[in-house]
Amino acid sequence: MKRLTILLFLAQIFACALCADSGVIIPTDKQTPDPSILALSEMSVDIVVDDGHATVSVRQVFRNKTDHVLEGAYSLVLPGDAAISDFAVWDGVVRIPGVILERRRAGQIYDEIRNQAIDPGLLQSDEVTQSNAEGEAKHSAAFTAKIAPIPLQGYKRIEVQYRQTIPVEQLASSFVLPLKPTTYAPETAESFSVTIHVRDPQTLSDFKIDSKTYPLKITRQSAHDIEASFAGTNVRLGEDISFDYRLRNETKPAVQAYRDATSGDPGYFETSAILQDSKQAEADAHAPKTVVVLFDTSLSMQWEKLERSFQSLEAMLRGLHPADKFNVLVFNSDVSAANAGVIAATPDAVAKALDFVRASPLRGGTNLQRAYTEAFAEASAPGSYIALLSDGELTEGAILPARFGEWFDAAWNKLPVGNRPHIYVMAIGDDANVRLCKRLASHAGMMEEVRSTEPVEFKLKAFVASIGLKPFDGVDLTMTPPNNFDLVYRLGQNNFPGTKAAWVGEYKRPGAGSASVETIRNGQQQANQSTSFTLPVNDLGHEYLPATWARARVDALLEKMDREGEDAASIAEIIRLSRKYKFVTPYTSFLAAPRALLRPRLIRPGDPVLRVRTDASIVSVIALFPFGLTQPLRYLKAEDIWQTRFLAPTDLPDGAHVVRLILRDRDGHVYREKKSFVIQSHPPVVRARLDKPRARPGERISLEVRASQSTRTITAWLYGEEPVAIRWSPSDHTNTGTLVVPTTLPAGRYSIHVTAEDMAHNVSHQEVPLEVVP
Repeated sequence: MKRLTILLFLAQIFACALCADSGVIIPTDKQTPDPSILALSEMSVDIVVDDGHATVSVRQVFRNKTDHVLEGAYSLVLPGDAAISDFAVWDGVVRIPGVILERRRAGQIYDEIRNQAIDPGLLQSDEVTQSNAEGEAKHSAAFTAKIAPIPLQGYKRIEVQYRQTIPVEQLASSFVLPLKPTTYAPETAESFSVTIHVRDPQTLSDFKIDSKTYPLKITRQSAHDIEASFAGTNVRLGEDISFDYRLRNETKPAVQAYRDATSGDPGYFETSAILQDSKQAEADAHAPKTVVVLFDTSLSMQWEKLERSFQSLEAMLRGLHPADKFNVLVFNSDVSAANAGVIAATPDAVAKALDFVRASPLRGGTNLQRAYTEAFAEASAPGSYIALLSDGELTEGAILPARFGEWFDAAWNKLPVGNRPHIYVMAIGDDANVRLCKRLASHAGMMEEVRSTEPVEFKLKAFVASIGLKPFDGVDLTMTPPNNFDLVYRLGQNNFPGTKAAWVGEYKRPGAGSASVETIRNGQQQANQSTSFTLPVNDLGHEYLPATWARARVDALLEKMDREGEDAASIAEIIRLSRKYKFVTPYTSFLAAPRALLRPRLIRPGDPVLRVRTDASIVSVIALFPFGLTQPLRYLKAEDIWQTRFLAPTDLPDGAHVVRLILRDRDGHVYREKKSFVIQSHPPVVRARLDKPRARPGERISLEVRASQSTRTITAWLYGEEPVAIRWSPSDHTNTGTLVVPTTLPAGRYSIHVTAEDMAHNVSHQEVPLEVVP
């Protein structure tokens, strides 16, 4: 067997030299990519934007031009709010995919395998937040991977997929695929191709490709569907691929749905609507306003983050009119003001404020509590805005995000209702505390996130245009019939006219329904947009929907735990959803390793390990496998055991197989032994049923589960409770367990999730319906 590839993705802050937009491998002994050593042989990118949800699939093949086996660091920076949804690395012709494990367990397995000098791969979430001894939150947004080995004169293939949401601002959307590096010469791909497919239930218009280096050709264009592609050789990746489009101002909501009738899962839907209020928006744009800008000059904002902050500040101030009032508060550990108070936004006053900020040094920590205290005092007039330009790092004052959020909520709510300022946040940098920034912007404002490598212009334009444009006080969705829809979540919180509001949720039964989106301002209904639809029995067209709903559900659980603290039931549900829909959370990790390393007793065809314990006199062991392979075993002194890895053919049938062992002792005597191993490639068969289909809160229910003989563990889980072990009952001749319906569980239809795992760690899953009645 060849030595396997290490794929170690870690959430950490990287040196600029390692930041790569298109994804590069930098040799271990180098600081920058070197195409004379490692060249990008092939790169293909597939971009699908479905109703504003982008799925980007990247395949890269790197070529080792040397006569040496190489190791290197793969680096990738993701755009915007993108999140890894899949990855794999190839060892020759074998694809090693990522599997989802609970974070702590993944870390344990990773350490165990690494200690055996076997190369696993680990990908952990960029969303995870760690705190140091002082409680200072640290975040990260980039990913790296250690890649080894890259065979001499050979190839290494890496596959990455990520998802992101493309916002609609003033009826316009912009997508950017970052390719241009930030610090070194652009890569050249010997073969490069990209395909783009944009589809939307709203009418598309003004589609424009901004990239000049890659002359994409539009191959299909209709009112709801656009396709474009490009392919070339020796392509220099010195420019990002970007395109813009607009949506027509449709007054009816659009409904998308996904349902796999064979899975036993519920259906998933997304309802979206363009928020309407053009007359009010025009009046708001010309009304005088007061803007107080909080400009972060703490040490964490140095270099590019500071430049982007100043670019944003200048755009905001130069967008004001003389009838507007403004001030700039520069803050780190202390707060200093450009003016004694808010003043008229004359060109001279704006120029002096910009000069004041240019002359302000970076120093100290970040006391966001003190900065907002002074901002609340200055932005006290009706129609005031507080705009924060920062990474949201907290090092002084209230430094725990939950505690600071509680203080902020209380301080904002103390103000008279008509004098509460709109809170705008531009979260700048790869390490921005996005969850905290979203919480701040939920106070009648908006947030934009700008990472280091993505263009700031589109988001900055939308951010500045929204200042003075009053959002709706409320945007509500009503789905009919109401008992057919469950766990509905809003995607984003932007309530401005001309933006797209969207919700995702589950539906229980296919059939007819209706959706109504209502906007509210000053306690009065402004618009009621309605549509009718038919939910499908089976429709696999919108593949993004199940995972999008699952991520929204996980985000809601994480926000709940931010406010109330961790609880076992929420963590268990996050882990379950992460594993089922294959995305990384703060509680889960991808682990890329031969599956046999995770299955030490029964094994699947693929890549198992044979381990033999012998007498101390034995000096060599050779294994003769039934499918013709002869393999020597290696002695592991620390464990006092002989071991070898072998490739079990994929067509090897399930069941017990015998391997013959030839053992030789130090005196030259030869012995022959036999050892059996079991191939188990199929998950256990599970049949579960409840003793009754309905129950009340607080009531106990019994569950019977029949499973294959090879089953090792069975667990059952009901929302709001911790998983329950289902055990064998000799008297009942089946596996039984008891669950308690949570007393706080509202009436409705739920599922009990039953998971069975066999000795080979094959997993089966069944959902048993339960109706909770009042």
